[in-house]
Amino acid sequence: MPDPASRASRLDRAIADLLAQAPEVEAAAVVSFDGLPMASALPATMDEDRVAAMSAALLSLGERAAEGLGRGALSQVYIEGEHGTVFLVSADDEAVLVAVAAKAAKVGMMLYEVRRAAAVVAEVLRAEAVEAPVATAYGVPADLPVAETYVPEHGYAPAQTYAEPVAAEVAEPVASYAPVSSETTWPAYQPNGTTGSVEPTPWP
Repeated sequence: MPDPASRASRLDRAIADLLAQAPEVEAAAVVSFDGLPMASALPATMDEDRVAAMSAALLSLGERAAEGLGRGALSQVYIEGEHGTVFLVSADDEAVLVAVAAKAAKVGMMLYEVRRAAAVVAEVLRAEAVEAPVATAYGVPADLPVAETYVPEHGYAPAQTYAEPVAAEVAEPVASYAPVSSETTWPAYQPNGTTGSVEPTPWP
């Protein structure tokens, strides 16, 4: 099972790389579509939960506006304020990357760096989804070998294909030798070295 701490550390690394590549970015966070924080690098003046909730609300509003105006699926939200800009970029439908940049930041360069970081975030989250085991109907992770899947009341057997055991086929008994004809005779050994014949025992 994937380690949540490992995922958080990889998301933190993606945010740290964004801040290193774009010094104009003053704060960044990864939030889920339902407004829950997943990773962040925010100053003390910004509350993580508040930033996550506002970002999800802005993205949802932007999606409705884009669809309502016939602009198709939303890819990003760009907000320009008196003291700087805010970028919200979708991480391939896995999460949202929020970046808050200074006023002097170049929009084109910021968008490039934020999109690059969003791609890294999406890759981390997709890898986690692939690694997560899927529970079977019997509550056993599907990544176990099929032969080791536990089936209640039947022991270890394939859960999806279990069937009552079929009795092994019993080979037909080998037919005993019988003479072809009751008229057949066979040579018989005689103590004096001569040969004679004996009558066969009639076949029942």
